[in-house]
Amino acid sequence: MKKTAFTYFILFLISLNVLAQKVDKNNFSLGLFIGEGTGVLTDFSINDKFGIEWNISYNEMFYKYRYTNKYSDFINQKYNNIYSSSLLLNYRNKFMNNNKLDYHFAIGSQMRIITDFYQGIPVLTPPNTIIIVDPTTKNKIDIGISLLMGTEYCLTENISVFFDLGTYIEITDIFLWSNFQFRTGLMYRINYKKKE
Repeated sequence: MKKTAFTYFILFLISLNVLAQKVDKNNFSLGLFIGEGTGVLTDFSINDKFGIEWNISYNEMFYKYRYTNKYSDFINQKYNNIYSSSLLLNYRNKFMNNNKLDYHFAIGSQMRIITDFYQGIPVLTPPNTIIIVDPTTKNKIDIGISLLMGTEYCLTENISVFFDLGTYIEITDIFLWSNFQFRTGLMYRINYKKKE
């Protein structure tokens, strides 16, 4: 199974490289961002308009929210940290023909890992019910859709800053959950020469 997944991943990267031959330069970027999620990203340009972003982030460094609020029928819940990884398809274009300012839209999947999650006990229980509390924690995985829109300003040929707003919408649980997303960061583009 692992060999098959690795083979498909390699073929995916090769196909992206073939598509990217149309791009004259700057087809691969590395970035850092802070916000609702704080982490690192890579961006691979398919052509002048479209790219694929992969990011990994820690979600509660600068923006705190209570994940347990989605389970309002339970009390004494807890969790430690939330980590996420997203794979996004980006569309970008120049803003009013300004060569230094871009606008972009992104959509894709996001997986979140909630560490040491403990469900707690129900708020409402029938009369004369005995509840045995088993404080078992687990790492919970949520999968959802991430939507972002934002702007990017080129400081130099290789360095730019960006700001994004959007939302995360969970799709895998009975208690669906969504939250506001924002991030700002720095992007470094690696020059690439087109093969003749």
